Amino acid sequence: MATLDLDGARLAYDLDGPAGPADVAAPVLALAHGWCSKSAHWDAQVAAFGPAHRIVRWDRRGMGRSTADGPADSPARHADDLAAILDAEGIDRVVVAGHAGGGPTALTFAVRHADRAAGLIMVDTRVTAAAPDGGPSPWAAGLDKSCARLERDGAPYFERLYRGFFGPRAPEAVVADAVANALATPVATATSEMRHMALDMAPTAAQVRCPVLWVSAQPDDTAEVRERFPATDVTIGHVVGSGHFVQVEVPDQLNPMIAAFLVDKVGG
Repeated sequence: MATLDLDGARLAYDLDGPAGPADVAAPVLALAHGWCSKSAHWDAQVAAFGPAHRIVRWDRRGMGRSTADGPADSPARHADDLAAILDAEGIDRVVVAGHAGGGPTALTFAVRHADRAAGLIMVDTRVTAAAPDGGPSPWAAGLDKSCARLERDGAPYFERLYRGFFGPRAPEAVVADAVANALATPVATATSEMRHMALDMAPTAAQVRCPVLWVSAQPDDTAEVRERFPATDVTIGHVVGSGHFVQVEVPDQLNPMIAAFLVDKVGG
């Protein structure tokens, strides 16, 4: 583990994979974990891709092993944190992946640091759009209610909510570890990060130009995804038998999709 002190935060991150300069035939991967999660939830991807690819994964500020004076003010803060880690390690371009609440981070990086994004992978997340009348979407309104319950009810509600993210086949030890990690997240950070997921990200998605892999455990969302990414090549995949933590629960389905995307759409 390495750390980087930046703007009131100590960011904990890991750099895995072959030592030395990155091979142009093997894109560097940057992995953003989800809401109140941790970088270790990408272990199965590091095991699969680490032999050939350098992999950067970090605990986003205020979560996991990273600390911060306060919550990130926007997904752009997390995107800039990743850029700073890449600078510290001398890495130019990456394929950036975001799971769930890390989706806004990865999406923002792909636009805000477009020259450094060779590809974008979105894992069981969503691109929230404003309602047709310009107001909050039903999804955003639901997240606002969840924030209020987190602030009012604390740990009991937090645990019930987080356990519900996992499918019935997820091992209890994995679920318990994820819940314990989530409960260690300050409530102010948890609610701030949840509100990031309610932001209107459709205008940002419309600016993405790098290839996109969208993997979902939800009912077919193909039409909506293609509408959100009108200006780039989007590959869409769906997994079966998984809860929300796709990369943990069904890596045997997710990893081949990532491998094919890297070869067919990114190169290498």
